[in-house]
Amino acid sequence: MKAIRQAVALGLLSALMAVPLRCAELGDPAPPLKIAAWVKGKPVDLAAGKGKTIHVIEFWATWCPPCRVSIPHLTQLQKKFKDKGVVFVGVSNEDLATVKPFVERMGEQMNYVVAVDNRNQTSQGYMKAFGVNTIPHAFVTDKEGRVVWHGHPMAGLDGVIEQILSGKFDLDKAKKAKNK
Repeated sequence: MKAIRQAVALGLLSALMAVPLRCAELGDPAPPLKIAAWVKGKPVDLAAGKGKTIHVIEFWATWCPPCRVSIPHLTQLQKKFKDKGVVFVGVSNEDLATVKPFVERMGEQMNYVVAVDNRNQTSQGYMKAFGVNTIPHAFVTDKEGRVVWHGHPMAGLDGVIEQILSGKFDLDKAKKAKNK
């Protein structure tokens, strides 16, 4: 009986530890990228880009058909905004042996930075913290290093980037829209 009580207590404790004390929200500082391997492009340090770079961190997987559909779109956006200080980073939680050949096969269709998450640490900082459990999903950080938008990469991402670049992005409006 004592063993059962201990097992139940341990299970409850584990469940509580898995739940963040506070959900992340728009305007919060962007968590650092915890990367096991950089598959394509140069390593990205969000802190080093503060004050000059807008980052798009997109979570995806090789097995995900909607992710594969969004990859060329992300490449087009990276090309469009590259000279305006916008850097796209695709993060997969799959292993390097799975991701690397996929990225190589995609070639120029996947022409932005691609990385493999380090034991889901980056995913936890973004996906789990914001309560998101579907991919593809993108997060945008502004030049101040704050997460200012998140959503499906083919659902308004380009407009958000244009608003940020033009100085017309309204964080309070974005917060209200997410809280509806």
